[in-house]
Amino acid sequence: MKIKLVLAALLIMLLNTGSSCINDSILVAVNLPISATWSINGGNNPNFSESTQVTLADQIDESYRDKVEKARYYDIRVSVAGAYSGNVSGTANIGLSPTTSVPLLTFNGSWDDFKTPQSLLGSSPHITAQPAGVAVLVSALSSFGNNPAMVVYLSANGSVSQTPVPDGLTVTVEIFAQVDAQVGSGGQ
Repeated sequence: MKIKLVLAALLIMLLNTGSSCINDSILVAVNLPISATWSINGGNNPNFSESTQVTLADQIDESYRDKVEKARYYDIRVSVAGAYSGNVSGTANIGLSPTTSVPLLTFNGSWDDFKTPQSLLGSSPHITAQPAGVAVLVSALSSFGNNPAMVVYLSANGSVSQTPVPDGLTVTVEIFAQVDAQVGSGGQ
């Protein structure tokens, strides 16, 4: 009987202190993958140049889009795919419009080096961040909470060292970012 009285008293106390439900919202980190893959045309031209438009809101689940508080990036990687025995070098660019872009990073090394993604976080000697491009990336991510229609333009230009260039070669740039989304009764 004493246990039932103690449990009843405990339940009454919890109900009176607002502990019957969670009233506060919480911040949830949601991955925001930003990436582009560009093909290198086969043949005798060793140069490549392509661009891609990325709408940031399309990269996260629809249920979080209107709840974004802030965003940040934590790594940028460059990788390649396809069979090739030469070197690859180039520049990945970022812009907030299709006509204005600045270098985000430069990359240079053997094709085989880039078959394993080369990472800024991993301090790869084959890629170098460019401060102006990183500033544009940070600006875009900072604006995303207030501008869910934020678009970034990624482009790459560079070359491979040997011709003829085989078909099926690609270069990929991945920006690993996260957004903080406010969820729960305070974030609805």
